Amino acid sequence: MLFEEQVPLAPLTTFRIGGPARYFCRVASEDALVEAVRLAQVRGLPLFVLGGGSNILVSDAGFGGVVVKMEQRGIWHCDRDGETTVSAAAGELWDDLVEGTVERGLFGLENLSAIPGTVGAAPVQNIGAYGAEISQVMEKVRVLDARSLEFLDLGRDECQFGYRDSLFKQLKGRYVITQVEFRLNRAARVNLQYEDLTEYFVAHGIPAPTLRQVRNAVVEVRRGKLPDCRLWGTAGSFFKNPVVPRQTFDKLKQEHPGLPGHPEPDGRIKLPLGWILDKVCRVRGFGLGKVSTYERQALVVVSQPGASAADVVKLTTELRRRVQEATGLAIEAEVEWVG
Repeated sequence: MLFEEQVPLAPLTTFRIGGPARYFCRVASEDALVEAVRLAQVRGLPLFVLGGGSNILVSDAGFGGVVVKMEQRGIWHCDRDGETTVSAAAGELWDDLVEGTVERGLFGLENLSAIPGTVGAAPVQNIGAYGAEISQVMEKVRVLDARSLEFLDLGRDECQFGYRDSLFKQLKGRYVITQVEFRLNRAARVNLQYEDLTEYFVAHGIPAPTLRQVRNAVVEVRRGKLPDCRLWGTAGSFFKNPVVPRQTFDKLKQEHPGLPGHPEPDGRIKLPLGWILDKVCRVRGFGLGKVSTYERQALVVVSQPGASAADVVKLTTELRRRVQEATGLAIEAEVEWVG
């Protein structure tokens, strides 16, 4: 396996920002992964696992450790009792996996269409969109314990999933995901809980959408709201939506009439931060230096050629300040900082 030095990371991320990796390697097998992790251990260096680079911001100074680019491929299916187990290697593109399940008539991943990145990165963030989260259909993950260099299978409960959270995020660098297994169904119903999807099908006169129509709708709705990673430097939604107690929501709704809220199972309310940034803070399209919030969605930060991580820090620090000043909320980044 080839270890390269001082490899630029910016071209490997959708933000297109950041300095070089001290050591860099591409991993296409579990044996190669063990070798890369062992190098980091022997040299006493931090390890960072890179998938599609779609939810990270790399420091302008780069990463002073070992960056492992996950490139294992493969998708396997097993039918049993009306359900299908789908296993995918960490290096598979997430949306390719989703398209494949829809093509086979398998319900469960369609609302997560058009999310950039790789399969291995999806459980880390517990990716979610349009009323669905990966934790709802994920069965288990295969991981390498970076301390013991042993491979383990972790079930859904062991992954400690939360809103944009997981064991893998809490213990950063401890476990490297190599394969993810999902349990999908051929007889389930489409998930239309999310308002944007309901409105889409009402507007298009489709009372009973098919699995394929749901995927197509999600792709179209996302394209209308989010920048194309091929045209813009971006990491998608930069911040998490705040989840607050009911009394906090009631108070904010009095102060800001029209504020939407989505009830969570624990009784708290999830607030759409994009609405707050747009309607309360009025920062849609607001920029500093060579970065700005996206003109169609204030929750998304976009960069121009030549932008730096320092530019992003400056803008997002200002956004945090304005939200805190207007609402009292301390917002948290969804994007992972590297280096």
